[in-house]
Amino acid sequence: MPELPEVEHLCRHLGTHIIGSKVLKVRLYRPDFIDRGGAEVDAPRRSREKRLMKGGVVSRILRHGKQFAIEAQDGRILSMHLGMSGRIQICQADDLPELEPHTHCVWTLQGSPEAHQMRFIDPRRFGGIWPVSSRQKLLSTRWRDLGPDALEISTKDLEKQLQNRSRPLKSALLDQAIVAGLGNIYVDEALFQAGLNPKQPVCTLKGPEIDRLRVVFVGILHQAISLGGSTVRTWLDSTGQKGQFTQTHQVYGRDGEMCMNCGKPLSSGIVSQRQTVWCTVCQPFRIRKRR
Repeated sequence: MPELPEVEHLCRHLGTHIIGSKVLKVRLYRPDFIDRGGAEVDAPRRSREKRLMKGGVVSRILRHGKQFAIEAQDGRILSMHLGMSGRIQICQADDLPELEPHTHCVWTLQGSPEAHQMRFIDPRRFGGIWPVSSRQKLLSTRWRDLGPDALEISTKDLEKQLQNRSRPLKSALLDQAIVAGLGNIYVDEALFQAGLNPKQPVCTLKGPEIDRLRVVFVGILHQAISLGGSTVRTWLDSTGQKGQFTQTHQVYGRDGEMCMNCGKPLSSGIVSQRQTVWCTVCQPFRIRKRR
């Protein structure tokens, strides 16, 4: 699943390619991809096209956690989630490839030399598009239950978000209501670099450990963004490029291999219903009383 670095990298690409463009035409191939099978399925075509920003001029790209939104000058917003396998493809007029399978929506653009079409492709269809009427509506609906963004959260806020929780540390970090943007890849990498065990109860962490964890995951996220994110299976950015951060993974996907720090075999198991890799030497489980 695309996590914060992949989505932030995509948003930066989209900002370069589509801001200032006018949406001339919208072609929707799967109505149930809008509002994830809500009322939009039976809506009139013109109504759907208007909600999908036909006639609007793109003014900005917004992101919070793993979700992003495209805003028009008139206030209309398309809130988007890439789900497990979704991606956005940008096509230029002189290089317009055939539609890929599982292309669910196509926007034809005018006014930008960088883009002629924007396409939403999602083979597994866990993603979706949610048109909303304003940014205020976006914040009060789609983004209402998201925690602080992982790039912007302070140590004080992180400590507050984790306060009085007895669940395993990895479980808490994957919870988008606690910290928005972290997923399996970057949680495993951050816990390894911070020397924290994924099964450690959150309520046993000390203040300096929480501060170290925040510094580590923010640094990892910035590095991953600069490298285009991680391509583990299907992730490609809007120009079709793979993410290069995969080559720097120290634990994720390396179960059974040697730890890059101590040389011991890495352990793996299911934590919070997710495959998890860690080093029992570098990330010891610390038996402590609840804080």
